[in-house]
Amino acid sequence: MQIRRKIMNEIKGQPRLQKALAFAIFLKFKLGRSSLMRNYSTNKIHTLTGISATTINKYLPVLIENGWVRFDGKNQQHLIVCKLASHADNRNICIDKFCYDSYKDVYRSLRAFLALIIQSHKDFIKRTIQIATNPKRGQNFKAARKLVKRLVRQGVLKSVYDAYKELGLSLKRIAKETGNCVRTAQNIMNYAISKNWCSKQHHYEKVESTNFYYDGYMFYKNGNLYNVFANTYELSKPVALNLSLGNNRW
Repeated sequence: MQIRRKIMNEIKGQPRLQKALAFAIFLKFKLGRSSLMRNYSTNKIHTLTGISATTINKYLPVLIENGWVRFDGKNQQHLIVCKLASHADNRNICIDKFCYDSYKDVYRSLRAFLALIIQSHKDFIKRTIQIATNPKRGQNFKAARKLVKRLVRQGVLKSVYDAYKELGLSLKRIAKETGNCVRTAQNIMNYAISKNWCSKQHHYEKVESTNFYYDGYMFYKNGNLYNVFANTYELSKPVALNLSLGNNRW
């Protein structure tokens, strides 16, 4: 199953849209390739998906408003899930790795992928800078150089010769992208790690008494204080491939 990259960008920071999209994805998964439910009703959707009637009635209007479902038939009695994926593969993100056991699992998977997309973009920029500054045999130097210049114009990079600096992916950034609190952002990344979609590396350093400062992220161990910095995440190869569709097209 695939979903438009544009849709993933539109739902950033909007939990209501994320829940509605998770509903549409789960319904499409249950309906199969036809994406059609004949003579639909709230009870029929509930029986198929297990989603409560309250949730269905709350988010079905959102799906209609965004064009993710439409009605068909003489009396508009059939429900069709549509416009979730583009005909051009490079405009889509593969979501086969989602957990489809329940609606809640699809919602968790969706939020986790929103965070992993950030890491995917960071990895893409890192590869692009490497090719533009120190290309290996067979790599497209001109295309990478052109893209780096575009990133400079967009303000992503300071200059063409700007070196890549790995500053990690903070929970604050993840919380902003998903529209949740930092605690929920931590749960989202723990879920992604439990699914083997990525691995986490901690970063912290011992605080010297002469350079003591408090920035809200510290811990105490064996009589020493440690400053905690943003974690770095490494995407698993299958997930990195699913998220990079379209990113690798120059």
